[in-house]
Amino acid sequence: MTAAICSALVDLARQRQTELDERIAAWRQEPGAGVRLWCGPGCGNCCTLTVNCTLAEALAIRAVLDDPLWDRLTATTEKILTHARQCGDTRAFLSGYRKAVGPCPFLDARANCSIYDHRPLACRALLATRPPDWCGGNLAGLSGYEREAFLAGLDRSVVAFPTHYAAVPRELAAESERGLALAMIRFFGFGVTGNLPLLVWLGGQDGWEEALAGWPAQFQQFLNSHNINHPFLVQIEIP
Repeated sequence: MTAAICSALVDLARQRQTELDERIAAWRQEPGAGVRLWCGPGCGNCCTLTVNCTLAEALAIRAVLDDPLWDRLTATTEKILTHARQCGDTRAFLSGYRKAVGPCPFLDARANCSIYDHRPLACRALLATRPPDWCGGNLAGLSGYEREAFLAGLDRSVVAFPTHYAAVPRELAAESERGLALAMIRFFGFGVTGNLPLLVWLGGQDGWEEALAGWPAQFQQFLNSHNINHPFLVQIEIP
């Protein structure tokens, strides 16, 4: 039963991803949405940021990984867990993630996404209104003058201020993510979201289906068995 439900959730995740692509395409045709988007093949800088996704999306990605990608994922997961153990809170985890963990394990040697057709909602919605170099920078590391100039140049009617990423796609993705989380809650009584590489990796570990069937307490035990006891890595929602 659990396998069948997870398969249904994966199908739903893929459906929501297709719908998001269509909604973003429609948004780009709307009056006032003609802002230039700089995302393209080989930019890759945003793929060094922390990405969260739903468990349904993570399971969809796990289903298409080959052995080389799985090996890279495993190496990245070890870095994530090491970094998490050294961080006392979410802010420290996020601020040090890029340096401690490095690029997404699904980014290939040409800085292209090797799972592009299966990438999660959060990745589909992260669309830059500035050139790719800005996606690899750290706003906190700029001088006061540089930072103020950057912020002053942002169109607040378009971006998710203070970032340079378009706001509407991210709002649409958040809506779809919420729907996937609620679907999981209906099936299992709780929802799971968290760090993208880590959730995909968890979907390949023994016992994850049994943990889902055992309600939140058993799933938490499953996380603890892998030393994943940080709320900024995996979030369990109980209605």
